[in-house]
Amino acid sequence: WHKLLQRPLPSYAHRESAMAMPPRSDSGLQAALRAAKGVSEAIEQAPHMVHLLCQIGGAAIVVNGVLGVLDIFTVFDHAIYYVMNCYAVFFGMVTCVTESHPKNNSASLYENLKGFQEWMHEWAKGLTMLVGRGLFYIFQGVLAILSSSYLGLGILIGVYMTVVGVICITLHIKEAYAYRQDYIRVEP
Repeated sequence: WHKLLQRPLPSYAHRESAMAMPPRSDSGLQAALRAAKGVSEAIEQAPHMVHLLCQIGGAAIVVNGVLGVLDIFTVFDHAIYYVMNCYAVFFGMVTCVTESHPKNNSASLYENLKGFQEWMHEWAKGLTMLVGRGLFYIFQGVLAILSSSYLGLGILIGVYMTVVGVICITLHIKEAYAYRQDYIRVEP
């Protein structure tokens, strides 16, 4: 009995290393947050990129709407989808004109669109602010998603426009917060 107590205890270090958890890989949420941070940093370095993202989305909405309008048979079967596609073409053109920027377009194209852009900013004041444009793009995205078929191109375009709308609203909130932080307060 005495010899049994004097014997060294067996080492379980090899078992502990075998049971150790493999290094954690990033979850999908962490990867998405990292990607969002990268997009945010890129936008802060070049704010005209937001105009380009929105303009690309507007052009995609126009293309998707034109494809829907060219499908003449939907006039008889599903007239509401035909009308929605006509509105989508109009909304996409409004987006392309509103987001026209000298750094993203050629000088001649920008000069041609500038008059229309000023007219739209006068008659649609909501499109002069990021939050208004963001809500408009989310509306366009939802409209594209709802008017497309299952697994159609419209769903991808709609999700893209919704993400662009969320980016615009996020930038508006960041600018409003930064503006409040810079405000000088005098307290008695």
